[in-house]
Amino acid sequence: MQDHNHSPVLCIGAAHWDVRSQCSTPVRRGTSNPVSVSRFPGGVAHNVAMNLCRLGGQVGLASRWGDDPAGDAIARHLAASGLSLLALPRSKNAPTATYTAVLEPDGELAVGLADMAIYDELTPDLLEPLHRELSSFPIWFVDTNIPAKTLEALADWQQGHGLLTADAVSVAKSTRLLNLLDRLGLLFCNCDEAAELSGVSIGDVGDIHDAGVALIAKGVGAVMISAGKEGAFLFQKGIQEHFPARKVEVVDVTGAGDALIAGTLHGIARGFDFARAVQRGVAAAALTLEKHGATFEGLHEKDLDAFVAGLK
Repeated sequence: MQDHNHSPVLCIGAAHWDVRSQCSTPVRRGTSNPVSVSRFPGGVAHNVAMNLCRLGGQVGLASRWGDDPAGDAIARHLAASGLSLLALPRSKNAPTATYTAVLEPDGELAVGLADMAIYDELTPDLLEPLHRELSSFPIWFVDTNIPAKTLEALADWQQGHGLLTADAVSVAKSTRLLNLLDRLGLLFCNCDEAAELSGVSIGDVGDIHDAGVALIAKGVGAVMISAGKEGAFLFQKGIQEHFPARKVEVVDVTGAGDALIAGTLHGIARGFDFARAVQRGVAAAALTLEKHGATFEGLHEKDLDAFVAGLK
């Protein structure tokens, strides 16, 4: 159920199909490998939006699908989710994106195959007709699966009107944020991405501090660096806070980072300061780690509140 006391959040970026091929024996090149295959909706913007929706927020999603059966299927999935979908035309030139992960028997990634050329079509011209609808959301979250020029246009549109947040996604794609760091209210990244954007090599916790401070000096309003078992680090001007990772029984790491983002954005939408919001992000990530899949269908706001209360 949506809580209309929360500020609406708009997610812009990847929403596609994830295909997981789990090998039953060690992967052998050049021959057939026995696998079990699962297929589920994924993509950073999709995962963040779905988690926000389950937490009771008002959530919009803007992405791009092909005019194909895969696009039909994801459109049906999203229409039934309670999300507010911004109406973008379906692509006639590119198929709906997919990410295929081939996993070793122990769950380690053997190879990842990303067919995501369709997101290059998310241009400023494509989004311009929806400018007024986009502006009705005071909080924007973008991922770097979309082109740098589009990210820069979105930063221009949102500047002075609301909060712009972004996830770096990967080392290679993180560089798409370099020209808009000073317009980001909150940046989510891991250690590798923080190193790429800050120019600071990260080998230990002290380096994480230096990278965070360097990113604040580049004009980012706040930076949250996730560091796996070391937890999360929040940087604001003159402030650094550490949020230790909660010890949980890890079932599946898929989507934990997106849950961390969603929980944090949900806290911001409730009006919490960034530190209180990150506490809820850490809670959402911990709850997601204990379940299979990229998103946790049982994620509820009361569970985050209870989790955070238990830390005091």
